[in-house]
Amino acid sequence: MNQPLYILVILLTTLFQGFSDGPTIPAYNNTTENAQPNRAASYTEFLDVPYGDAPNGFNLLDAYLPDGHTRDTKVIVYIHGGGWTSGNKTEFPKELIEELVGKRKYALASINYRLVRNGENRFPVQIEDIRNALKFISDYAPEYNYNGNEFILMGASAGAHLALLYAYGYDSLKQVKSVIDIFGPSDLTAEDVRKPGLESDAIITNYLGTPDPQALIARQSSPYFHLTKDTGVPTLIFHGEADELVKVSQSKKLYEKLKELGIPTQIKLYPGEKHELKPQVAADIFATIMAWLEKYY
Repeated sequence: MNQPLYILVILLTTLFQGFSDGPTIPAYNNTTENAQPNRAASYTEFLDVPYGDAPNGFNLLDAYLPDGHTRDTKVIVYIHGGGWTSGNKTEFPKELIEELVGKRKYALASINYRLVRNGENRFPVQIEDIRNALKFISDYAPEYNYNGNEFILMGASAGAHLALLYAYGYDSLKQVKSVIDIFGPSDLTAEDVRKPGLESDAIITNYLGTPDPQALIARQSSPYFHLTKDTGVPTLIFHGEADELVKVSQSKKLYEKLKELGIPTQIKLYPGEKHELKPQVAADIFATIMAWLEKYY
């Protein structure tokens, strides 16, 4: 493995904070100076840009535009993990930004969304935030000169769930062209994540506000039940086969349905890997993502 890629691999593992872990969002002072562009090698960054009016930094995004961007420059949107209760946009490593934006010339946005706190901000407010973030990015495309009509959504864990759910169930404008799913849950009604006593069941109950896995809201919040021939988009899936939090059966089940519907898909399973990935596995994930982007985006 060459040295630059090895460094990227080490840092890629910071994406995989886990389904219930991740840093909290700090208090945010909504001043215009936070959204001023900063120059970096071969790209420009726009940090802490408000895309909505939710308090405490929940509706902020960081955006990165490559040098020489045009109306054809494609946009990747990253959605962080953290069990819908923690995490933030800064978990996307700077070194990967330099690779995707600086070298490969994609535009990138990493977004915050409202987190469940003290019984507030439960589903579906996260979907509303994603919709508002994509609209914000689209609206500014003519001014900043990139393609604001098409997106790839990428997420890890809870962020992958939201990416799948938005793409299959709530993308009325059909802007999402592909999803990259890094061990995200797809069926919030299934026994493998909802059996009483499981950590995942407690997390999902907190997210939805009900312990009943057969409640209507559990189906409404499950990407699997929104997936049809008409709503599906090419989907790349990664999962550790020993994942103790989001069982690998969640991804296998989604993959089989995508295949049955004839929707382009690929799944990479990693024997012995849990709800975090070692550097050598992250290396394979990174290489596979790059190949997928070249093929479908």
